Amino acid sequence: MLSLSTINSQPSTSLLDPSLAGAFIDGGIRHRLLGVPVLRFSLWHLLLLQALDSPFLRHGEVGLFELRTAVGVCRLRFGQSLVRRRWLGPLTLARLCRKGGLRREVCEFLSYTAAYLYKPEYSIRGPKLPPGASTGPQSNGAPEILKLAGDIIGWSQWPEAYVWELPPGRAHWYRALAQRAMGADVDFVTPEDREFNEAMKRAGLKPKQK
Repeated sequence: MLSLSTINSQPSTSLLDPSLAGAFIDGGIRHRLLGVPVLRFSLWHLLLLQALDSPFLRHGEVGLFELRTAVGVCRLRFGQSLVRRRWLGPLTLARLCRKGGLRREVCEFLSYTAAYLYKPEYSIRGPKLPPGASTGPQSNGAPEILKLAGDIIGWSQWPEAYVWELPPGRAHWYRALAQRAMGADVDFVTPEDREFNEAMKRAGLKPKQK
């Protein structure tokens, strides 16, 4: 066994931020839910689930119908909105009706979506204003998911379908980089910052503010 610490080499960069790795690297995983393949969880899927007021987004009560609906949504590409719910045969229904069967399938769905929701933690530092100065309107009223997709499309000029089929976490990274490219002072939270802040919380102290 050869110890790399004994070999002289160029200094290496720090490990990749876990949220960045999670947003961009999925290993080409082919997900299957309720026995059928689903696509990468995308902005389009998130928009459809919002339109359907899915309990998966509002932490509501989830039954088999809601799970079948969510799985059907995640089989659609951008522009498709006709949800075809998975037909369940007698054996599948029997398995789901066993103790813990539905819970296990719901957890698998949550695990699948979580793999694509990693997003950066950052803030945009604005110019210092004199005391009492107004910062102006804070919202244009558009749904956040439309603003997210619109920001990326406007900056990148990528095809609309490509942007809407991005995983949500990856889209948030691109938006942050778009804001930086347009001159915003984007301040990313690093893994070291997170570790320090967690240590401060455990000690009962206020985390540092950048």
